Amino acid sequence: MAIEYQPLYIMASGMLLQQRKLDTITNNLANLDTPSFKKDLMLVAVWEIPLGQRVQNTDPQNPTNNFVYPMVERIHTDLSQGAIRQTGNPLDVAIEGAGFFAVRREDQVLYTRKGNFRLDAEGFLVNELGYRVLDQNLNEIRLTDEPTFGRDGSVFVGGAQVATLGVFELQNPQKAGRDLFTGQPQQAQNFRIMQGFLELSNVNPVLEMAHLIQTQRAHEIYSNLIRSLDALQERFNQSF
Repeated sequence: MAIEYQPLYIMASGMLLQQRKLDTITNNLANLDTPSFKKDLMLVAVWEIPLGQRVQNTDPQNPTNNFVYPMVERIHTDLSQGAIRQTGNPLDVAIEGAGFFAVRREDQVLYTRKGNFRLDAEGFLVNELGYRVLDQNLNEIRLTDEPTFGRDGSVFVGGAQVATLGVFELQNPQKAGRDLFTGQPQQAQNFRIMQGFLELSNVNPVLEMAHLIQTQRAHEIYSNLIRSLDALQERFNQSF
């Protein structure tokens, strides 16, 4: 009967859940020193079959025959601001407050908090991946000399304003890489541009290490319970 397998499937799903948590935590720790990296949080839900609901068969591999087990609901990105560190590089730019820079990758516009910019061989302002940085009208920014940035995103060369950095807030932001995002943009309002600074990762290493230890222990407990259940089932079968 399916009920004989339910403890095994429930514990196995719990073990897999802890493995997914380990993957998320280790990725956060791996990006501890990545400027502007936003940590991920895993949201967990419980999948439940209402008591008394009839099932079509007793196949234990059918998840509808397992009454309650945990599952990953979704991965949530924490967009809270990281600490801001002075670098002294005039092409490093940090956003204090809400907003993302816009960059163009081929025909796609992406958004990032990472402002370690540079000038390419053609004089375009680009990010570390070579994607061109965009202004408030989503036009590429081409410069003839090293720029100065105003707090509102104004870009000056030789004392004359030549562009304004595009800074956008995103609705429904989704990660499109380690530090790139997609979403529905609108002009940001509450921000300040800081030249010669970079935003750091918002990962707290102490908390992440505590979560890592806790998750490893939970994973080990589930593993031990599965082995114990398997041994008990084997003894039960040998008694007949």
